[in-house]
Amino acid sequence: MNQNIKHLFIINPRSFWKKTYQNQIVVGIHQFFREINNSEYDIHVSQFPRDAVGFIPIFAKNLPDTTTLRVYAVGGDGILFDCLNGIMGLKNVELAAIPYGYTNNFIRGFDKNEKNLFRLMSHQYDAPTIPMDVMRCGNNYALNYCVIGLEAETVQRSGKIRERMEKSHSLNQWLSRRLYARFYYVGCLGTCSDKKLLYQQYEVNIDGEESFIGVYQGISIFNSPYYGGNYHPINNAMPNDGILDILAIRNQGVFRTCCLYPFYVSGHYKMFPRNFTLKQGKKIVIRSENTLSISMDGIVFFEPELEIELLPAAVRFVDAGRHGYKGWRS
Repeated sequence: MNQNIKHLFIINPRSFWKKTYQNQIVVGIHQFFREINNSEYDIHVSQFPRDAVGFIPIFAKNLPDTTTLRVYAVGGDGILFDCLNGIMGLKNVELAAIPYGYTNNFIRGFDKNEKNLFRLMSHQYDAPTIPMDVMRCGNNYALNYCVIGLEAETVQRSGKIRERMEKSHSLNQWLSRRLYARFYYVGCLGTCSDKKLLYQQYEVNIDGEESFIGVYQGISIFNSPYYGGNYHPINNAMPNDGILDILAIRNQGVFRTCCLYPFYVSGHYKMFPRNFTLKQGKKIVIRSENTLSISMDGIVFFEPELEIELLPAAVRFVDAGRHGYKGWRS
């Protein structure tokens, strides 16, 4: 193991429905580094969304040029998104994920026992890194996906349902974690009544060519296969193949949208070629007369237009599973 490595743990407290669970993780980190007689580590508990985006560059600024910073996102996809955006543009930085969130979409593409392996500090500490592609989405960066339109609104609505449950008693907090994937269906039912999103006009340019023009209920761009837990709309999407998969979803009306949603999230959209069109590319520009509803790795934004560009091998990701990235598993 390279001794010139500084280990920085960014913990999302919202990923632990009991404070005692978070404390156990912190104690475990301290014990591990004490046992190996290494004091080159720090722990930062995220105070608010996007906190890590500003904290990591400030922390890295004080390190010697010869030191590699390994950043561990402890939680779910939200804190991984923050850490990714915090390290982009920095030199000698590696990204790791310790999964304690609702979905942990990105690491699902590694070994089948990803959670167990990625939670072990003995595996994370000296694990090798592998290059991963990153999506630059406007001023932000994402590892998994970027969805625009009806689906982004679904993500926002399902998130609000979950937040209300988290603020309730402990049973609801426990249920919010167990029923996370079901919230997408509930959110979808509510979103389908929004005629503005159902009939939104889009202009989509892929690699310099006009590819989609007209009414679509959404545009989905995938860098990796998993989404919303165990959903996998584009089964062959890989974050290390140098290409993005773009799926345009034609307007289908409320009833058909609800009926086809299970086929979409399970990767069976090809059964309905009139409703779904798949293309690939490296640079996508999306415009609309109305504001774009956007979800990047579960984080919702609103923009007048969006440019998405693939950055090949832009991040060194820690492979705690040590078997490489496998992608979707049937």
